[in-house]
Amino acid sequence: MNMLANLKTDDSIHQEADVIMTSGPLDSGLYPATVALAYLGKSNGGATSLTLHLKINGREVRKTLWMASGDAKGNRNYYTSKTGEKHYLPGFNVANSLCLLTIGKEIGELEPEEKTVNLFNFDAKAEVPTKVPVLTELLGQEVLVGLIRQTVDKNVKDANGTYVPSGEVRDENEIDKIFRARDRMTTAEVLARAEHASFADTWEEKFTGVTRNRAKGAAAGAVQGSAGTPGSAPAASPAAGKPTASLFS
Repeated sequence: MNMLANLKTDDSIHQEADVIMTSGPLDSGLYPATVALAYLGKSNGGATSLTLHLKINGREVRKTLWMASGDAKGNRNYYTSKTGEKHYLPGFNVANSLCLLTIGKEIGELEPEEKTVNLFNFDAKAEVPTKVPVLTELLGQEVLVGLIRQTVDKNVKDANGTYVPSGEVRDENEIDKIFRARDRMTTAEVLARAEHASFADTWEEKFTGVTRNRAKGAAAGAVQGSAGTPGSAPAASPAAGKPTASLFS
């Protein structure tokens, strides 16, 4: 009997593909993404979060955006600068842009629906069915995501129970900016009624392939700065007022 008879190929079986297997964070760049899951959460201190599961290049990128401060700071979606100016929290800006650039609504207009989904449970050390408020209108929506790869500290608890840098670092992905899938427009460009998308090119030129160092003791010259601030983009006109569905449709 031929010892290799059981090794014959079969058309019903997928052929070998040319694939480089990867894991860990993606390199910084612009990526087409599909929203697989979007659900709300609360921290122990009362801060409001939106956790996103994004399908990117056949992989799932998960990120939690902090949209509002905790109870001690009034549960606000903005902060006040030293000069007295109010600015939206970076997490809120990303979440609100995601909603505006996909379904044409602000995130505050969405109605969460309680759904049971499989989420990682730290006590069980496995994914378990969990009830969470899901933003179902976002599911399946397509966007262009400005993703940053950044180096951060691995934190550990000290004797007082406070998290402090351990001396080790890890790389993670940060959602820096959201662009509309069909034309690469930003929220600011839509509000300003810009004729052409330009900020996406500026973003790509500055960040593609760059790893941002946000660990303690970061080397001088590492890319720093707040989310979504490279170069300049058309500012929203003061007369633009509150975003409307007609602008984003």
